[in-house]
Amino acid sequence: MSATQIADTGLTAAEAAKRNDLASRKPYVAAKLARISEMEARGDISPIIRLEKSYLCNFQCTHCSAEYYMDRHLHKVFKIEDERRKIDLDDIRELSRQADELGIARFVITGGEPLVMKDFDAVVEAIDPDKHYVITDTNGWFLDYERAKHLKAIGVEKVQLSLDSFIPEQHDAFRNKPGSYKRVMRAIDASIDAGLNLILSTVLVKGRAKTDEFREMCEFCTKKGIGLYVSYAKPTGSCTEHPEFVITKEDADIVREFEKKYNVFTHMTPSYGSFKGCITVKGLITVTSTAEVTPCPYIDLSLGNLRETSLAEILDRGMRNPWLGPHRPDCLIGEDPQFIKLHTEKTKNSVLLPVPWGKGFSDSDSLVD
Repeated sequence: MSATQIADTGLTAAEAAKRNDLASRKPYVAAKLARISEMEARGDISPIIRLEKSYLCNFQCTHCSAEYYMDRHLHKVFKIEDERRKIDLDDIRELSRQADELGIARFVITGGEPLVMKDFDAVVEAIDPDKHYVITDTNGWFLDYERAKHLKAIGVEKVQLSLDSFIPEQHDAFRNKPGSYKRVMRAIDASIDAGLNLILSTVLVKGRAKTDEFREMCEFCTKKGIGLYVSYAKPTGSCTEHPEFVITKEDADIVREFEKKYNVFTHMTPSYGSFKGCITVKGLITVTSTAEVTPCPYIDLSLGNLRETSLAEILDRGMRNPWLGPHRPDCLIGEDPQFIKLHTEKTKNSVLLPVPWGKGFSDSDSLVD
């Protein structure tokens, strides 16, 4: 790729080298990724698919957005069993097929903690890493050098590793897991050594953007050549019990300034010339363990179940929805008070999440009772 081509695509030389490497190993995947800009230019979408096959986790984090989906929460708080049918490998193969037909190129295996899943390798195979770019989230506890090399060998291309403070004691306390900071730092080196693409993700709580700790983490990632994905604490999941975590506009403005000098980004950051604004449906969907599709990891309202409705129709529903489809420059669940109020009202009496299609989102209303 020439310097002019790199400039035209918005890629750095390092990013261009990574894409060329992918093209040599997985030409079909690379071609799909290259077509995303064309799809968006003609009004089509190619969202990342977050696959939550299992919510098993060896951590119990203070800020977890998936806590209310976990069996331990249902047992502890409500003393009930979730008897809804869970997705299996055949469901994942069918989702992969439908996604491929739509030109969708990226899957993230998430949870829970994916690396505790006994069938993790089978899930990667069912997604098909020769057809899709496969990413996994992880807290890093089990990601040593051998596991990182194994992930690369089975077709995983990228790891998103969680680090919630550059101060070891603070990270361990936030994650409720002594020793977790040390494991994350090991996992960083292991991922790089194995040739995996790597980004760190961190949860920004109110006031943290102004601390030396956060700036030092930004500097560390920039020097390492690692992207730092900053996720804003939102009033859902475990954070419903911690409203003091929810950031202010001042916090978000500081992060936007940091983006100019550090290798830092959020879900609202323009990339490669594309600015989707809020990425609900347009840039991201989540498939839960019961085949429900939500427009965002933090919105507990389903757009439909994949066993009943095709992926294409579910995406169309999302794009027709007045909250989700139109471009908006703010984060819907993090910054829109009206939507946050409606979301809270719709979900507060629901034991099993997400709220099904027709009881939360629907084509006949826009969440207004």
